[in-house]
Amino acid sequence: MKKTVQRGYAKINLHLDVTGIMPNGFHSVNNVMQSVSLCDTVTMVLRDDGEYTLTCNVEGVPTDSSNLAIKAALAYERATGRRIGADITIDKRIPMAAGLAGGSADAAAVLRGINELCGSPLSVDELCGIGSALGADVPFCIVGGSCFADGKGDALHPFPTMPDCSLVVACGGEGVSTPMAYGMLDSLYNKFSTEADYKPRELDTLRNAVESKDVYAIARATYNIFEAPILSVRPVAAAIKQAMLDSGAIGAMMSGSGPSVFGIFKNDEDAATACDKIRSLGVVPHMCRPV
Repeated sequence: MKKTVQRGYAKINLHLDVTGIMPNGFHSVNNVMQSVSLCDTVTMVLRDDGEYTLTCNVEGVPTDSSNLAIKAALAYERATGRRIGADITIDKRIPMAAGLAGGSADAAAVLRGINELCGSPLSVDELCGIGSALGADVPFCIVGGSCFADGKGDALHPFPTMPDCSLVVACGGEGVSTPMAYGMLDSLYNKFSTEADYKPRELDTLRNAVESKDVYAIARATYNIFEAPILSVRPVAAAIKQAMLDSGAIGAMMSGSGPSVFGIFKNDEDAATACDKIRSLGVVPHMCRPV
């Protein structure tokens, strides 16, 4: 039977800001995303009967059609007019509901994998078009690397590649609802109305820092509009960030709408020290690198 193994990489946000609310009700964003080596492994084996099965090593992950991986496979079928079917196995390492795009990474891996198993009839742009309907992060997870995204976060544009460095990612499992996070921002900034006079942060400083491969400047230039309100109500995430800074991180910031936190370190030794300190909080850290 035909088989493929795909990696679904987690993402961190080097910059995440809201630029307003679009007529369709979605928040428009400026978003710089970076793939990291923390990943899920998605194995797909074609079936003869056109059905799908899903198994996962993590308890609590849905294995029916509510899982984004199955939704991705069915969306591919609709886009191509084919009936395919596959056994899908997800070896999950990306923490769930953490702002690291774990579900989107799995969906992207399925779209890449099923396209490969079918002889790659669709281009990357066509896969991204399918992925966009599944979730704003899916197109980026298909492309990977470093990207700037605007609109609702699925319109991708080139961005300088982040230099190799030591990273630590950790999530305390407190959970953050994305609607809740946006609701907090709407309350703070009067739904980003003209009266709120909110001015999005500029991106030139971060772009220049990444282009110059200066990790210290990159750490200084990161920004996440969600961080201050979310960390004020998620004490474990706030403690993780402080543990990273206390252990020598040159910068640490919440990723996405949280509650995961990533730290940038000048070497693996400091990153390992941070991991030890984070474990003392009862949290599992992940050392990784930009991909």
